[in-house]
Amino acid sequence: MPSPIGHALAGLTVAWVFGPPAAVPAHPSSGWLRRLPPLTVACAAAAVLPDLDLVSYPFHRTATHSVGMSVLVFIVTAGVTRWVTGRIRWKTALILSAAQATHILLDWLGVDRRPPFGLEALWPFSHTWYISGWDVFLPTERREVLSMRAIGVNVQAVLRELAIMGPIAAAAWAFTRRRRSPGRSSDPGVLRPPSAATAGTGGTSDRPGRRA
Repeated sequence: MPSPIGHALAGLTVAWVFGPPAAVPAHPSSGWLRRLPPLTVACAAAAVLPDLDLVSYPFHRTATHSVGMSVLVFIVTAGVTRWVTGRIRWKTALILSAAQATHILLDWLGVDRRPPFGLEALWPFSHTWYISGWDVFLPTERREVLSMRAIGVNVQAVLRELAIMGPIAAAAWAFTRRRRSPGRSSDPGVLRPPSAATAGTGGTSDRPGRRA
């Protein structure tokens, strides 16, 4: 199954594609990580957090790796935004639940060498285990992670994830930056140069200028 790096990239992609343009700092060259907006950080966390069930391995890839958990994330986010802002932020709830759902998708596309194979993606509606068999993402080793064998396995997995998810996340980031750029802005705070028709009036009076 993919590593936290691959899952985090998927969560960031959701934030940058579906979130507001402010989901990317205007000037990422300095202190970029420190200035990531809360929604972006929350999406990356939501995409990674299902693997916290590794602390109790018999429950790994069950309830936390399911559409049931995605629905729960949606409900909790809706309630929190209602409590904090006074109204439910439906779009924020949908974005966060979608970020969590990317964990299901990536694990479904991954390699699993330990039975039962896959994950209970449709819990609590079904306890069937699902896996695509396409082996898009390489498996990771979570036992004896400091051994040379585990390091080699995990490095290969991360490189595969960067090769696949890296360009997708970069394209999402560029898309959001393009939405953020002023361009053809209708913002009343954006100053525009005077048109040719008003150039002769000095831009300060409605009276025609003095003839030569």
